[in-house]
Amino acid sequence: MLAIAVRTENDERHPRVTAEALASLIRGIGGRRDRFVVIERLPDVPDFYIQVWHEAGGEYTLEHRAGSAEYHYQVRLDGPEPVIAAMTGWARLQDGWDAGLEWTLLDLADGPGE
Repeated sequence: MLAIAVRTENDERHPRVTAEALASLIRGIGGRRDRFVVIERLPDVPDFYIQVWHEAGGEYTLEHRAGSAEYHYQVRLDGPEPVIAAMTGWARLQDGWDAGLEWTLLDLADGPGE
């Protein structure tokens, strides 16, 4: 079991899932009201999370945040397997979980209401 809590768009919460269950949740997103997965550590550490957004037929947008907005990054990926690898590595606190991906800083200043 991973020391994480997983939340989905359809308001499901899955605490302490296995790596296999996490992979299944990620592979399953893309449909209406089931387009994202957010993972937080247990116990909760505010503003430390990793999340993915996917609509069927499109790419996967993977984001992670490590504290303040200046540490919020994203990468776009073509399929679920690199997303699963990164999110599982993050959940396991593996060194280099984010290596090999072309992360860009997410500029939240251009968001709604700014």
